[in-house]
Amino acid sequence: MKNLLNAFKGSRPLKINLMRAKTYLDAVSDINITPETSASAVNDMLELMFGKPREMEIVGNKAIIPVCGVIGKNLSEIEKRCNAVDLNDVTENLKKALADTSVEEIVLEFNSPGGTCDGLEELGEKIETSAKRTTAYSETECCSAAYELASRCDRVYATPSSAWGSVGVYIAFADLTEAYAMEGVKMDVIKAGKHKEMGLEGTSLTKEDKKFLQEDVDERHDQFKQTIKRRRLFAKDEDMEGQVFEGKKAAQKGLVTGIVDGIDAIILS
Repeated sequence: MKNLLNAFKGSRPLKINLMRAKTYLDAVSDINITPETSASAVNDMLELMFGKPREMEIVGNKAIIPVCGVIGKNLSEIEKRCNAVDLNDVTENLKKALADTSVEEIVLEFNSPGGTCDGLEELGEKIETSAKRTTAYSETECCSAAYELASRCDRVYATPSSAWGSVGVYIAFADLTEAYAMEGVKMDVIKAGKHKEMGLEGTSLTKEDKKFLQEDVDERHDQFKQTIKRRRLFAKDEDMEGQVFEGKKAAQKGLVTGIVDGIDAIILS
């Protein structure tokens, strides 16, 4: 689990619904796999906790590509089984759908709170420049990094009760200086480079560190909003400040194209 856990607990910018990130971390921290645990037992446990992994399906002239779970890149197989989706797999499915002459439309079906920023821009460009029509759909949640990908599609459809938005970026650091002090530990750092020890456990962020990080997330947030507004022409900046909207409200605010009762409405269209 090190790739996603390192991203969540490190200094990398994240595009994920904050409370859902905590829920995910709590869930995976409860997983106990030892060298003695058999492969079949691991498979059964993960399937019980997170369900069976979904694969791309061809339905009529449409390719249905699932984007389900916390978004990451270069993930391990165990991470992908723990309700995470690797953008490498989504990219590969997109390539297959584009190469399949029976496919006329690509439907990205989302059930994701978002995730890391790695690979988002690259996959987003492939979606936006697709030679075949693209449609995003969710009946559950499509938030943050997931919504960034969805917003690149030609059409975006939501069910009335689904969750959309959470347009924002954050970086989180745990300041453990007081905890260290209570243990009688003081962290001395010999460094070259003003920001080199930024976020090191046992130290606090300086004003310069915070300014640097704030500028980073502000720039990424602005790029995020501009990306959305290229295709979601009626979306407004004030609705892209981290809020999550139900499908009907998201449609009213121009974040999605329209409302459907379920995926059959898209498959049959």
